[in-house]
Amino acid sequence: MDVPALSEDVLIHLRRTDAATPAGTVGLAIAGRLGAWATGLHVVPIAAAAFASPEAVAMCVHESDAVYRAALESGGFWEGELARHGVRGEWSVAQGDTVEALCHASRWCGMVVVERPQLNPDAPTGWGVVSRTVFGAAAPVVVVPETLRCEEIATRIVVAWNHSREAMLAIRGAIPLLRRAEAVTVLEGDPGENALGLRWLPRIDLGAWLLRHGVRATHEPFTASREHGAALLDIAHRRDANLLVTGAWGHSRITELVLGGATRHLFQNADLPLFVAH
Repeated sequence: MDVPALSEDVLIHLRRTDAATPAGTVGLAIAGRLGAWATGLHVVPIAAAAFASPEAVAMCVHESDAVYRAALESGGFWEGELARHGVRGEWSVAQGDTVEALCHASRWCGMVVVERPQLNPDAPTGWGVVSRTVFGAAAPVVVVPETLRCEEIATRIVVAWNHSREAMLAIRGAIPLLRRAEAVTVLEGDPGENALGLRWLPRIDLGAWLLRHGVRATHEPFTASREHGAALLDIAHRRDANLLVTGAWGHSRITELVLGGATRHLFQNADLPLFVAH
């Protein structure tokens, strides 16, 4: 019997093995919209304290192995979630560093869905699991606030476009969602000066490019009189958007951590999912 082909693979980081999380809910909703395969990945860490002494290594690794084996047996929870959303997929468990596991698995996925702790972040923005995954993943990342409560996802999309490498990577990765959206608004920002001083680099007509890829969008100029991240969020809220597509860390993390930046603001303050790429 022939098995219907799937259009995409969505990797969803699950911080729990017994209940749906916002990342799980958003990831399954996206998989449902795309007709995608949804892999739920739970990572069992090995505590840093394990490497304090030879005795600690043996004890912590033994404990981690027990948790890993228990997590492998938790696949029934995910199978139930897949059935409830009408999505095909699988349960996966890794052991070790979360970022390493997510980045490794991202190599065969179209996007990675991760949850951003906001009330008690795991590390300063730029050094936490989410930020490091965005830097290292081979696919775009959907960043889901842990406080998110939404009924729909990716039906009304705002795209931040400034001709940067990061923005174009995010837009290319988001094409399957953009094609299916009810409304797409592209905010056309200032491309700025070429870093190398070259005057005749090829330019892209994003509107025409999107049309060739089956996306109809409205285009608006974007100028921010204040912090760009806050201005993007304001517009997304006015458009009642439930996804914001944008490049991430266009400047170095050090610069954005010290001086602030759009990515830092969005990661700390966004109350809607972000579709980002670096």
